[in-house]
Amino acid sequence: MARMTPLSPRPMQHIDRRDLYTSLESRIQYLHSFLDFSSRDIEALSSGAKIIRTLIPAVVNIVYKKLLQYDITARAFTTRSTSYSGRVDAQLSEDSPQILHRKMFLRGYLNKLCSDASKMEFWEYLDKVGMMHTGQGRVHPLHVEYVHVGVTLSFIQDIMTEAVLSHPRLKMERKIGLVKALSKVLWIQNDLFAKWYVKDGEEIAEERLVPEVEPEGYLHGKRVLHGSDGEKEIEEAARAAGSCPFKNLAMSPRRESDRREADAAEKSKSRNGDGSVQAADTPMRQPIWPSTSDLSHGAIAGGVLLSSIIMKQ
Repeated sequence: MARMTPLSPRPMQHIDRRDLYTSLESRIQYLHSFLDFSSRDIEALSSGAKIIRTLIPAVVNIVYKKLLQYDITARAFTTRSTSYSGRVDAQLSEDSPQILHRKMFLRGYLNKLCSDASKMEFWEYLDKVGMMHTGQGRVHPLHVEYVHVGVTLSFIQDIMTEAVLSHPRLKMERKIGLVKALSKVLWIQNDLFAKWYVKDGEEIAEERLVPEVEPEGYLHGKRVLHGSDGEKEIEEAARAAGSCPFKNLAMSPRRESDRREADAAEKSKSRNGDGSVQAADTPMRQPIWPSTSDLSHGAIAGGVLLSSIIMKQ
């Protein structure tokens, strides 16, 4: 059995605590060092950008299906706050104007994750995303409590990890590299959310930068978020192949109804032989990549963009 090479000891580094709360660049450098985020991760993100962009439309649909399953997360789309305790609009759906608007920005945000992570602008934007969910830096404040932010990031990571690891043509080495790089970016994003919520370092708050009020998708007066980034490429690739590797991620209303009925029937049988109840009480997601027979069925309904990037790997 091959033995793992022991990590070579490195001299203890000094980290200035004040810098972590007053200098975003210092904080990012510390996070990169701690997570060993390096040029290897940047290369993995760059080489895997087409795969991630292919995932984005389906990921956005799945995320908003999830957010609309709970009144506490759905109310943010009508009241702009998850702490509002009144009734939620029962008519709110994935096709509601405000949901379609938010989907556009989530698509843009996920596309931003495919951009150049070697530039400080990349991390400045991720920090601004965190700030804007706390009611700061916006003409029309948005207040989303941290518990919902954290669990949504985890949900996105779960979807993307499953998709990459189940890719039928990528070599395992590339899968591992891309999953590791994505995980590091999402956990740095998690920290850049948390820094706007927690009280750590508040005694030096007077040295923190005052948030700049800008339209969503802008950084220092420059538009950095484009909801359609990469979508034209995806559509063109799809037309060339005539198939969708993500068709099982989104369902037509009929298939969704059939699945709910099947789930209900399955729950009635969910007790194990010893009478205990199975731990999982929610339906499994459909497989990310279609079988060979599925590929012949062509495009899916529901407006999910198509792609044949898988065919080019």
